[in-house]
Amino acid sequence: MHGARRGVVAALTVAVVVAVVTPLVGVAGATTGAPVRDVTSASGAQVTDGDSIRQTQTYALTPSRPGEVRVTLTYEIPDRVVSLETQVPASVTVANADGFDRVNETAFEWDGTTAVATITYRTNPNETLETTGPEADSGTYISVDAGEWALFQRSRTPTRWRYTGSEPVRFEREVTTDGPGAAGDDLVYLGEQETVSRTAHGQTVRLVVPAASSLAENRSGILDSIANASDALRVGDRDTSVFVVAAPTGEVEWAVRGLQTGDADMWVQDRERLDTAENVWIHEYVHSRQRFRTTAESRWFTEASAVYYAALLTLEQDRVDFEAFEARMSEGERAVYDSVVLTDPSTWERNPDYHRGALVAGRVDERVRVASDSERTLQDTFRLLNGRDQAVTQAAFLAAVERAGNESVRTAAADLTGQRTDVTMWDQARHAAVFEQLPARIGYGLPSTDEAATYNVTGPYRETNLDGAGPIRLATGETLTLDAVVSNAGGTEGQYNATLEINGTEVSTQRGRIEPGEAVLVPLSHRFVTPGRYQMSVDGDNVTVLVERPARARVTDVEVSTRAADQGDIVVVTASVVNDAEIPGEVLVVFTRDFQSVAERQVYLPPENATEVSTGVTVPEPGEVLLSAGEARAVRVTVTPAETPTPTPTSTTTTTVSETTGGSAPGFTAALAVVALVLAALLARRR
Repeated sequence: MHGARRGVVAALTVAVVVAVVTPLVGVAGATTGAPVRDVTSASGAQVTDGDSIRQTQTYALTPSRPGEVRVTLTYEIPDRVVSLETQVPASVTVANADGFDRVNETAFEWDGTTAVATITYRTNPNETLETTGPEADSGTYISVDAGEWALFQRSRTPTRWRYTGSEPVRFEREVTTDGPGAAGDDLVYLGEQETVSRTAHGQTVRLVVPAASSLAENRSGILDSIANASDALRVGDRDTSVFVVAAPTGEVEWAVRGLQTGDADMWVQDRERLDTAENVWIHEYVHSRQRFRTTAESRWFTEASAVYYAALLTLEQDRVDFEAFEARMSEGERAVYDSVVLTDPSTWERNPDYHRGALVAGRVDERVRVASDSERTLQDTFRLLNGRDQAVTQAAFLAAVERAGNESVRTAAADLTGQRTDVTMWDQARHAAVFEQLPARIGYGLPSTDEAATYNVTGPYRETNLDGAGPIRLATGETLTLDAVVSNAGGTEGQYNATLEINGTEVSTQRGRIEPGEAVLVPLSHRFVTPGRYQMSVDGDNVTVLVERPARARVTDVEVSTRAADQGDIVVVTASVVNDAEIPGEVLVVFTRDFQSVAERQVYLPPENATEVSTGVTVPEPGEVLLSAGEARAVRVTVTPAETPTPTPTSTTTTTVSETTGGSAPGFTAALAVVALVLAALLARRR
């Protein structure tokens, strides 16, 4: 059963800025989102790093009060915040507020002075749901406090604040437990437990096994199955962390066999097995890979794809035979579904999305494989839907099917989803011919943070390699090129389509062919022209880029080639330029004679770097002259009047100059070139 993806919030950047973070209340079976950690501006402009408001939700059991858990909501508030308001859920019992004044039953206002402010309240985690379908169970609970343990979704605490300064104040949230327990981004388990984890394919799966649970499968088997599905599903939206709780079944009658919520949190009943085509562990995991938002027309695909891939991947893991796979898929053949139109939920009865929808998904997958000679599958359609910012309409679904297959496959998919029609299951011979040839399974990702050479920065300031371990800091005008990792874990050569996205918008694409078992690096580039905070993504794999206006470099010192010159001579002025900022810098170096500009040089510098720049300045008048650059202290040069030239007899002088050239010989620097010109001028004067 699919949970939901919670929503986003905005900040407005002005002299005094109002910012809001408002996660929506999640309802089982609805679409909610992951916790919002970075606030973006209401205008859509990007934001840069600033101070952070840190919110911590700490949960604890209350044995003396059955049916309640205690929540301590803590805010660490930086100095630039001038006001902050928060809300607690309705129907909670507030026990204490330190640093907050109560506005009404749910709203609280910060007192403006307390640096670490808290609200403590008690809430009832028990939540029930009546549902039907293959994922439904005989009970009604979807979250519960069982006394010695509790399993529930975290509280929603919308927060609004105002702050000063040009850089936004960010919002960060953490969920913890007071006493035994474990917490993900969205789910909380309180009670004695053991947590085991597995890291594979860019994901860390944390499996929480409560002391009250009696697992029907061993822990490593569950982790193996999920890790295998993680590798097999090349559909994007692969979260770095997956939080899974094996829900105890001894004392609680659950409404569903499993529930996925947030981005990648889920619970599955401890008695669920892996050797079934209804593998609930994989079913809920597939939901965690669904980034797309649906309309009424595409709603069927949410459960259909989860049921289909749970059965197909379990078959591919050799945990069930074809007969078990066929039996599950054949549920969609039943005549009760012949009057159903998948794109029209008003025609639905008996959960056709779980049954007829799963069979239709399989039939579309079959046609895509045949049309592309197994280079592409339904996963390519899945990936395209995940990459959309808008909700998926029927037209968008069919367009994605056509891109994966062809026009004929699109027509078949339109009939299967948009009309009342019979659908039949394929047999084992057909499965062997179409599905047992391992298709191309092309995956995409960011380069490893250990490989600095895979993030290259070019521009007016520098050409260098950076690592991606933390936010990558750039100046406006710089271009970042990363080497996306493209791999084919399948058995067929296929075409890759490596795409770079900036905040969800496609900015660069490279296409090519890749052999099975091969991995290649594909360069993808983007030039950043506007300051801000950006998420650079390749197939859901993200790295943060902070773009700032260049720092202002400065002239720290000035030197001259001589402090005594003849009238009309050229004096070489050398300026020392320093950029001590952590970002690239620039400065227009203005050279002056008696505080009047005589030359300009634009200087670009990498972070924490220095250089010298020189120019020749003529001294046309006798006396003393002040030569300088930028804001450095001027240097006084004494200029001697020029002598009246004495006529001399005409003579011919032959000068022999020896030159040596070669590829390894050093060239003149700018300063030496100017000095050479000065010497030539002096020689000419003396002649």
